[in-house]
Amino acid sequence: MDDSKALFDYWHDRVRLKNYELIAAPGHVQTQELRHECTNYDELWRSSEVQRLDEAERSRVIAIIKYECTAKVLQNRAGRLRDRAHELEAACHEQDQQKSKLLGLIKALQEKLFGKDKEIKRLEARIASLAVENEALRSEVENSKAEAELRTELENLKKKYNAVEKRRQELAKNNQSLGGRVAHTKKYKQQRDEAIALTEQQKQQIALLIIESQRLREENERLYKKINQLER
Repeated sequence: MDDSKALFDYWHDRVRLKNYELIAAPGHVQTQELRHECTNYDELWRSSEVQRLDEAERSRVIAIIKYECTAKVLQNRAGRLRDRAHELEAACHEQDQQKSKLLGLIKALQEKLFGKDKEIKRLEARIASLAVENEALRSEVENSKAEAELRTELENLKKKYNAVEKRRQELAKNNQSLGGRVAHTKKYKQQRDEAIALTEQQKQQIALLIIESQRLREENERLYKKINQLER
């Protein structure tokens, strides 16, 4: 074979690749190792077809075989590493998108959680206000009780001094006045009962909000852990 191109083409067609796992290894692999371990280089240059050539021609052919084996394995390795790089880049892009989505979800959960905290604080303030109002109503009820006792005493006085007309009329006026106060007491007692019922309702709402707040906090922590795992 005197034609150099034909000679290169001839041996190029006889090069075979193997050990693809080593070819695609991500770390550095020496060219010599790739040539011997991943091609049939040793088989080709030791073949009887090559060994029966004269020394000058044999050296030339072995050099061509070496070149073709080296070029073919390096080209294959470059293509595999390039494909792997594209895969890693796509995976990295996908992780960035997932991270962005998770961060958005965490932000939404945090906003919801903070909103629940504000609602809890508002309800706690309302309960404190109702407690004060309840205490005020309790004081008014106590006053009304004292007034009721006074009215009873006046009624007894009325029976004792029924013979005295003027005194009886004064007691009648007092009775009318006390009747208005009793009605006022009933009104405040009703308000007190309504305030107590509202307080209990608000406490139940806060209990539910506290449970929801705890659940959101746990979900928030779980998402943070997932993001940390993706970043690793």
